[in-house]
Amino acid sequence: MDICWEIAKEIGKVPWAQVTYSLSLKENVENLKRKMEELKSLKNDVKTELRRGEIQVGKKRKREVNLWLKNVNRITKEVHSIEEELQERRWFLRSNLGMLVAKAIEEVIKLQEKHKLFNGLLLDLLQDTQMAFPAAALVGETTAKKTLEMIWDCLMNAEIRKIGVYGMGGVGKTAIMKHINNRLTETQYFEHVIWVTASKALNLKRLQAEIAKAIELEFSKDEDNDRRSKKIFAALMRRKRFVLILDDMWKSFPLEMIGIPEPCGENGCKLIFTTRDLSLCRNIESQRDIKVDLLSEDEAWELFEEKVGGEAVISPCMRDVAKCVSDECGRLPLTIVMVGRALRHQTDVRVWSDTLNELKHSALKIKCMEDDVFERLKISYDRLRSDQIRAYFLYCALYPKCFAIPTKELIDYWIWEGLIDEMGNREVEINRGHKILSELKYASMLEGGVDEYNVEYVKMHELVRDLAIDITRSRPRFMIKAGVELKESPQEQEWAEDAERISLMQNSIKMLSGQPNCSKLSTLLLQNNCVLQNIPQSFFEHMCSLKVLNLSHTNIESLPASVSDLGGLHALLLGSCWRLRSLPSLEKLKALRVLDLSSTLIEQLPQGMEQLVKLRRLDLSWTLKLRMLQAGVISNLPLLEDLELYGSGWRLTSNSIGADLKELTSLGRLVNLSLHFTDLRSFSSYVASRHWQQLKHFSLVVGPAPENSPRPLVCSIEIHDGDLTSQATSIVLPNNPRNLRITHLSELEGLLNLRELKECEIYKCYGMDCILMMKENTLPTLEKSVLWELPCSRTICKGFVPDGTFASLRSLDIEGCHDLKSLFSLGLLQKLSNLEVIKVQYCRHMEGLEAREEEMDEDDNNNDAITLPCLTAMCLIGLPELKSICKKAMVCTCLTTIVIRNCPQLEKLPFSANNLPPDQRGDIEGSREWWDSLDWDHHNTKILFQPLFKETEELELVSI
Repeated sequence: MDICWEIAKEIGKVPWAQVTYSLSLKENVENLKRKMEELKSLKNDVKTELRRGEIQVGKKRKREVNLWLKNVNRITKEVHSIEEELQERRWFLRSNLGMLVAKAIEEVIKLQEKHKLFNGLLLDLLQDTQMAFPAAALVGETTAKKTLEMIWDCLMNAEIRKIGVYGMGGVGKTAIMKHINNRLTETQYFEHVIWVTASKALNLKRLQAEIAKAIELEFSKDEDNDRRSKKIFAALMRRKRFVLILDDMWKSFPLEMIGIPEPCGENGCKLIFTTRDLSLCRNIESQRDIKVDLLSEDEAWELFEEKVGGEAVISPCMRDVAKCVSDECGRLPLTIVMVGRALRHQTDVRVWSDTLNELKHSALKIKCMEDDVFERLKISYDRLRSDQIRAYFLYCALYPKCFAIPTKELIDYWIWEGLIDEMGNREVEINRGHKILSELKYASMLEGGVDEYNVEYVKMHELVRDLAIDITRSRPRFMIKAGVELKESPQEQEWAEDAERISLMQNSIKMLSGQPNCSKLSTLLLQNNCVLQNIPQSFFEHMCSLKVLNLSHTNIESLPASVSDLGGLHALLLGSCWRLRSLPSLEKLKALRVLDLSSTLIEQLPQGMEQLVKLRRLDLSWTLKLRMLQAGVISNLPLLEDLELYGSGWRLTSNSIGADLKELTSLGRLVNLSLHFTDLRSFSSYVASRHWQQLKHFSLVVGPAPENSPRPLVCSIEIHDGDLTSQATSIVLPNNPRNLRITHLSELEGLLNLRELKECEIYKCYGMDCILMMKENTLPTLEKSVLWELPCSRTICKGFVPDGTFASLRSLDIEGCHDLKSLFSLGLLQKLSNLEVIKVQYCRHMEGLEAREEEMDEDDNNNDAITLPCLTAMCLIGLPELKSICKKAMVCTCLTTIVIRNCPQLEKLPFSANNLPPDQRGDIEGSREWWDSLDWDHHNTKILFQPLFKETEELELVSI
């Protein structure tokens, strides 16, 4: 003890409480090893948090954290040197080693204490506002590019701070500015490029909100204009050198009122905006106004010729009339595109002559250039083949500006309104709707798209919508005030007696008032007025022609009594009226086709439901308070096609009170069903009834309630939780579900009817030695599979595998399957030509992706390489017994991401640099000894993967 204390005094009088000496150097070394293990764990945790914050959130690490990591690396190397000294047994340096060990312990403890003092590891950065747009090629090589370069020169001129870009609607202002934005982003001449679309900003508050959204700034509800402008000003000034682009300005505001700093040489900021109105440029006091001109005659002709189909359409004898038609389009890109597409592949010269005559005589009294645009746009409207097609088009104007209109919803409205004749077959009606939409999109009256949830939508160009609204001011008569921030309902006199359709959707109307006299009104859209609470009892009394009433996403608690007399109503939509508890009698609504009560607080079905003999769709999903489905109601709805009860409080059980299985299976026209079964017996009884054979879409749940999130009807089955399989270990499913989710089943040996399965998730299920090859299923359509915590499963499939097995598999995610030793036979692995992603994590006994030799097929013994042409990502984490990814060489020409962590027994990466793309990302972690011992087919492959390698200590696998 005295010797240790003397050493401590020699190295700086280290406190006894911090450096715990033992009576021998050996004990001190053991203490140092323990401290280093603790420090390495801290380091790994810090690096993990840094990686997540820097990559996922975009934050920046603190300098003191970098310094700490540097010191940790230094002390790690010093301790490694001490260990080498000890191994060489230089006992004559025993006292010196003791001092070095003591010093190391002291520094390790200091680094551990320093870690505790970190007040976070990362710094928040300003939002990265420099984002490129997907921009189409500019129309008009000379005119548009000349304008673009003029704008760019102004931006590069230090003396010009405010730039106005103006021109008529549809001339290409936004397209040019997108290219400017992208060039600014690429050059990074300015620190920030901020894009704000101002067309929706109808007032100062809305414009401030759009700017705040673009720079990730939040306002509280009670902040006034001054407070908002101060916050915007401060946020923009923090960004210093920025360019603010305000696209499609319609109204001018003083910059200080908005909160925009006055651009000047001191702050290095610039403002550029686009508008249709030159006077707005002058009001904002722009220093340079740049007009976006119409196309030149040659450019207009080239664009028109391209849109109609080129020389194959415009023969020499038609060239003169075609040139005149092009000239009549006024060299406006939007008009040229629309008229050109309307005449695409049209070879009848008489049609061309008639179009030319219409173009020449449509603009009767042109008051200004904007009227000229509308008259030219109206040609495409007039050329629609019938009044009925024009009615479909005008209906789209009921939605707010720039709104992505779900095609399914729009077609439903057309059906309910009677624009599409009811044919008694929903599929035929929907197909007719899609055909109409295709015609409107082909004529460039609508633009199509698909959102991030794969939902199809259509949009109206704002000029085209303006045209539609202008048409509906007379006949047919519409009142359209959708998405314009109304806080009060229009006055009673504003509800025109001859109005056919009215849209007040997406506003902030708190209450409806009066008793509008709208006897011809057929559609009334009030949805998404989230604060709407009060509707007078007699409000609907004079709306005798009403067919569609949408009050969804409002705050109403009940419906007025006058709804009970809407005998011609076809659709009553009340979905997501979160406070709705009661409805008046519906017995007189004998024409009702659709009743949506989803996500409401109703506790029982409305009175008179059994009288709705024409009802085709009943949505009761997520009606959590609905505990009873009265007997005799459903069976009296003979035309019911769509019944949704997913997530409702009522479930079908073996001894149901109220509606029972017999009543459900009596619905002979049902094609869509979502239903919850409490027990396996009731589910099996339904399957045995074979009623499901008539269904096209279903979503069936067996067991306790699923998580509280709506799911669409996609032919899905959920079976989960508890002792549901105590009666049977082989479950027969309704024919060919597309999505299957099984969780927490105690015993499960097999599933039948999986020939069309696309997605499969199995979680914490027992009794499955072989996972997906259940019975005779080859799963030829399976695209995605998630397998989590299956303790008894030893392989995915084994033995002879028929052709077509997993032929469509794109993604495989396996985690926590500890008895799983392999995934595929080599023969099957070779056939996974569509596999894109494979992820295997924390499988304690996983030995290889391919089966062991004794489990191989005879065909597996050839020497051909395994080719996975679509594989882009491979992730292998926490596989302590993994020795081989694949015994044969793997050809993966698309593999760009590879992650390997804590696989210490892995002997070889079966890739060749010649068969991999040149750019790799991901990480490969392990000890230096493991990395140096890996076997490579070629030295170049190791060089390719070298940047991905990160030296780490091997971690002990913890069971999950």
